Amino acid sequence: MSDDAAAPARLFLLVGPPAVGKLSLARELERRIGAIVVDNHLVSNPVFIPMGLNSGEDVDFSATDDLRRRVWDIVLEAAAAAPRSLSHVMTSWLTDDERAEVHVQRLRSLAHTRGATFVPVWLRAGEETLLARVDAPGRAERGKLTDASLLQQILAVPTLPAPEDAIELDLTHLTPEQAAEQVLAASS
Repeated sequence: MSDDAAAPARLFLLVGPPAVGKLSLARELERRIGAIVVDNHLVSNPVFIPMGLNSGEDVDFSATDDLRRRVWDIVLEAAAAAPRSLSHVMTSWLTDDERAEVHVQRLRSLAHTRGATFVPVWLRAGEETLLARVDAPGRAERGKLTDASLLQQILAVPTLPAPEDAIELDLTHLTPEQAAEQVLAASS
């Protein structure tokens, strides 16, 4: 771990489309500063997997927002109870709607409650890069999206604009190590 591990606690919110590299960056931040990684699949999979994700069956996931919100409630309650010295890295893909804005505000409030610095990080990569990454080995094992045509549909949905205080990174050509270096430098 680096000197950044001794810095005040931070709550990083990594936002970006599927296959952009949110979890890879989160794990690099974990490695460098000992942050707790709470990726979106930790929250989504308790809902999606019992419903049949990757079962080969046609499953309707459109009505899962309330279930996932309940899981998020528990996760945020647990994070609020964590020792104040711990940093967290949370990942998400957020569409441009009021629920997403409320989610960001909840995380901002959680950071404030814990005495941590809130660090929003908006990630992007070129569409060709995302399509090349989406079927990478290991993605299906974690319940991640692996269907390129579905990814193209998702990419057509407007995403929540970055807040004014966000760090914005294009991960098309950055390694997780390079991205973590930039995030840590910008948030110190």
